[in-house]
Amino acid sequence: MSILWVYAAGREGEPWAGDPRMLQLGVGKVAATLALARGLSEQRPEAVVVFGVAGAHPGGPAVGEPCWVVDDWLADEGVMTPAGFVPLEALGLGRRGPLRADAGFTDRLDAALGGGLPRVVGATVSTCSGTDHQAELSRAACPQALVETMEGAAVGTVCDALGIAWAQLRVISNRTGDREAAGWDLDGALACLHPMVHRLLTALD
Repeated sequence: MSILWVYAAGREGEPWAGDPRMLQLGVGKVAATLALARGLSEQRPEAVVVFGVAGAHPGGPAVGEPCWVVDDWLADEGVMTPAGFVPLEALGLGRRGPLRADAGFTDRLDAALGGGLPRVVGATVSTCSGTDHQAELSRAACPQALVETMEGAAVGTVCDALGIAWAQLRVISNRTGDREAAGWDLDGALACLHPMVHRLLTALD
């Protein structure tokens, strides 16, 4: 099975720099969409795996814990009004989600890792929640989400439009909210993520 492995920031994919199976997207929805669309125009894999780190809302996985993001939302697409956030769909201007990862493909990947990783809903945002107030706004905009990233739903949008299966693996690097109290452990999250990706590459090569 031909798979394109994609990640946002350099450190997430650092062990595979220069590997033709890998594509660095850049950070954010626009960068991810452009890079992935360009990459898929040059090669058409059977599936895409996006991997990286994420922040967790209350009730989500613990810092250092891996998970599959099986539904993702363009969480902050809409209008902020004095009465609160009005989502895109309520305005009649489009839909935010859910962008659903391929269940069978996710099952196959999970089995290759031994099975049993948590499966969660994600919120893809343009501004990550680095204050308690922003975290509250993010949770209100997409209350079903337990993790927060800046690219997942963009990857899902591109893959769904082109009929390509996709899955999303994340390891929690921090809690959302006040960054000084967020329990950041980026090094630990990457130390968990990289061996998992290596196992998947070996199992699915």
